[in-house]
Amino acid sequence: MNEEELKARVRAISAEVMAGVENVNVATYPTSRTAFVGIDLVDERVGLVITRFLASTRGEVRFPLWARQRGLLERATELARRLGALDTGPLADDDVVSLKALALGQELLEPEGHDAATEWLDDGHLAVGIETFDEEDWSFRFEALATTHGDVPMPGLARRLGLESQAEALAKRLGAMGFVPQEELPEDEVALVPGVVEGVIRVFEYGHHPLDQVFDHTGSSDWDDVADVRVQRMVMERFLAFIRARAEEEKTWPEVIPSDQLEAAFQELRDAGFVAEMSASTTMSGGWEVSRDVADERRAQGETIRGTVFFHEQDTDSALEGHPLYLAYGLVNDVEDDDREGELSEEEDAKVSAQAEEVGRVVVETLRKHGFEPEWDGHARSRIVLMPAFTWRRRRVHVDTTQALRLGSQQSAMSLLVEFLPRLSSLTLEMDGGMKLEDVRSDSVTQLTLEYTREEDARDRLDGLVALVKPRFPCLQTLIVQAEEGFTETVDLHAGGADD
Repeated sequence: MNEEELKARVRAISAEVMAGVENVNVATYPTSRTAFVGIDLVDERVGLVITRFLASTRGEVRFPLWARQRGLLERATELARRLGALDTGPLADDDVVSLKALALGQELLEPEGHDAATEWLDDGHLAVGIETFDEEDWSFRFEALATTHGDVPMPGLARRLGLESQAEALAKRLGAMGFVPQEELPEDEVALVPGVVEGVIRVFEYGHHPLDQVFDHTGSSDWDDVADVRVQRMVMERFLAFIRARAEEEKTWPEVIPSDQLEAAFQELRDAGFVAEMSASTTMSGGWEVSRDVADERRAQGETIRGTVFFHEQDTDSALEGHPLYLAYGLVNDVEDDDREGELSEEEDAKVSAQAEEVGRVVVETLRKHGFEPEWDGHARSRIVLMPAFTWRRRRVHVDTTQALRLGSQQSAMSLLVEFLPRLSSLTLEMDGGMKLEDVRSDSVTQLTLEYTREEDARDRLDGLVALVKPRFPCLQTLIVQAEEGFTETVDLHAGGADD
């Protein structure tokens, strides 16, 4: 039976069983060869429509208490019997798990006056809970009580709903199912993984962007095309393996390496009124733009800028292969001066060249003070060659300087990088969506802010939160839990917050 035949058969059965009932909806899902029949609920104010499904070709009655309240339970039961008798082939493994979990939920929750519902989680496990109706948004909201992990994800929610014992019993029985998610990952996204990992490692090796920004500078949109959370974690796990290996390698480096010497030389130049940037943009023109931006910021703070020196990522690419670094240098003009460059007289041009050459001489002298033997012919239009050549590598302590970080609810994979940001002190996490606090840890964070959309969610998760974060954030002093509706709860752990 193809999709069209299935839909026609389901419509015929639905028309017969649900005769006289308004707003009946038939939906088919060809990927699972499953069809559902339900009732459309219409918000007469704005025309929004949501569907409450009653039965499917898998043979189950969904939301029987809701159906009974509306005098539809007998019809829903007959609908489930007849739809389940259709020959749609064997049930998929996920359908079998879902039906078993739903039955467990119905057994434990219906006596308490709640219909059970199920929802697949990002990690491939299944949650069982209830649905609450938000009339303002005209939507059903799933509230998870237990999962096939065998846990109660929100004890505070279960307690608020008066379902604490039911949630614990449900978690125990779901865990006993021994369910292991099947790794059916989207092949097109998996195919992108090697390229994404290679690109982000390359940006890491440039030693310019802190870890929380490296994915923004790969020069490719492939990471944006990886939407499946499991594939994102696959990328992140491979990247983290590289980071850990590099951290161990760094321990074997000499006390002073060439990039340390260059770091010191550039810092001396900055202290003397110069802009000095490493891996500044991807091109020469981009490097000049970076120089101007930095110079403008420092001028706005009252500094006098004498010039700039930089190298860009193409230079770093070459140095990663052991070739010499080529340094660009010169004056940092404002936009108006740059616009006049083509209009300069011969005398003015000679003056500008002389000033640029003076910048070059200061750069060369500073480099020599720090152990280099730069090669330069003294002319303003010639770049400085940093000698002796060395294979570019830079200590991450000079790069991973992020002190405050905010991660959105869809950036759960990025949260795995938090522990590798040694100067991070303030972390804000948007907790709605796929963010998991269990994945995040840091030895440096002193203030942690958790943001939720609804006050109920924020309150429900307060239970046991301090005990959860303490081992993951040993230096944490302040825990803030917020909701968009104005709710804020602050726990001062430095003074000794409660563990409940």
